[in-house]
Amino acid sequence: MSAPLTTNRILFIDIARFYAIALVFYGHFIEELMLLENPVAASQYKFIYAFHMVLFIVLAGYVAKEGDVDWDVRTFLKHRFFSRLLPYIFFTLLMMIPPVFLDGKFFGLELPSFDGYATGLVNTAFGLPSFCIPSWFLMLIIGVELVHYAAFRYVRKSDGRILTAAVVFYAVGYLLNLKLDIFNPLKGRTVGWNYFFIHEAITLYGFYLVGIYLRRRQIFLDRLSVKILLPGAVVSFLIVLLTYQLNTGPFTFHLYNDVVILFASHGHMLLFPLTAIAGCALVLLIAGMTRRQKTMVWLGQNTLILMCLNGIFYHYINPPVSKWVMANLPHSALSIFGVGCAMTAASLALCIPFVWMFNRLVPQLVGKPKRKGPLVGSLI
Repeated sequence: MSAPLTTNRILFIDIARFYAIALVFYGHFIEELMLLENPVAASQYKFIYAFHMVLFIVLAGYVAKEGDVDWDVRTFLKHRFFSRLLPYIFFTLLMMIPPVFLDGKFFGLELPSFDGYATGLVNTAFGLPSFCIPSWFLMLIIGVELVHYAAFRYVRKSDGRILTAAVVFYAVGYLLNLKLDIFNPLKGRTVGWNYFFIHEAITLYGFYLVGIYLRRRQIFLDRLSVKILLPGAVVSFLIVLLTYQLNTGPFTFHLYNDVVILFASHGHMLLFPLTAIAGCALVLLIAGMTRRQKTMVWLGQNTLILMCLNGIFYHYINPPVSKWVMANLPHSALSIFGVGCAMTAASLALCIPFVWMFNRLVPQLVGKPKRKGPLVGSLI
C-alpha cells in the first residue's frame, strides 16, 4: 500500500526540491560559462546534468497520488490542464513582454518582431518555449503523468511489477530515442515532432516509478540517523564523481556531449541511469540531513514558479554576467564554483518577492488551481 503523507515527509521532499531548483539556477549559469569555452564550467555542467532533471522526476514519483489513475479521463485532463498547462501558458504570455524592452538570448529569433513572436509561439506549442526555455519541464511532466495514468493501473499490484516496469520503460524509451532521435532542433525536428515529450516521458517514467517504489517502501519517510545518511551521501557522491565523465555517448544532441533531457540525449545506456540514480540518492540523503529551514522549505514548495522565473536569468542576465566573469575573474575551479553559488543565491533571493506576489494574487495561474485569490476564484 502507499505510504501515508506525513508532515515530516513533505518537509523532506520540499528540502530536496529546493536543492533541485538550486541546481537548475546554478546549471543554467554555468552553461553560459561552458559556452564561452571554460573547461571547469564544462566539467561542472556535465556533473550536474548527469542527474538533476532525473531528480525532479524521482521526486514527482515520490509524491504521486496513486489514486489519481482511478479518475475518469475528463477529471484527470482537467486537473492537469489547470495545474500544469495553464502555468505554462501564463508564463509564456508573461515572458513575451520583456523582449519589447530588453535584448536577450533567443537562439536566432528576431525579437520584437511579428515573425519572431509567431515562430516563438509555434515552437512553444511543440515543447520548445522560446520565451522561457526553462518552462519546458512543465510539458515534460504532463507527458510523464499521461504515461503514468495509462500504465500504472497495470503494474501497481506489487512492488516487483513496479520495478520490472521501471526497467522496461527505461529500456524501451532509451532505444526509441536513440534510434529515432525524435525531437532535435539540430536536425530541424521541432515543429510537429514533439507532443508533451511523450517520447522522453516513456524513458523517464522508469525513474518516476523508482520514486513511487521509494515511497511505498517508506524510504526516507522517517528521520534517519546522520550515521546512516552521511556515509550514504559520501558513497553516492563518489559514484557520481567517478562515473559522470565516463558517459561519453552516444549523444543525439551533438552540440553538447552531455546528458540533455530536453532533447532526450542520454549517452550510455547503463552509465546514464547509474549516475542519475546515484545523483538522486546524493540529494535525497543530503536533504535528510538538512535542518528544516523555513525559507528553504517554502522555496521547495514553489519550484514550479521558480523554474519559470529562471527564464529571466536564462535569457537576459546569465549571458552578459558570464561574459563579464570570463573577462574579469580567475577561471579556476574555486572561482567558478564561488561565482556560480553567488549567482544562484542572488537569483533565488531576487525571485522571492515575485513568488510571494504570484501566490498572493494569482495562485490559480501558477500551479495551485484549488486556491482562491483576490483576482480569480478556485478553478477546480
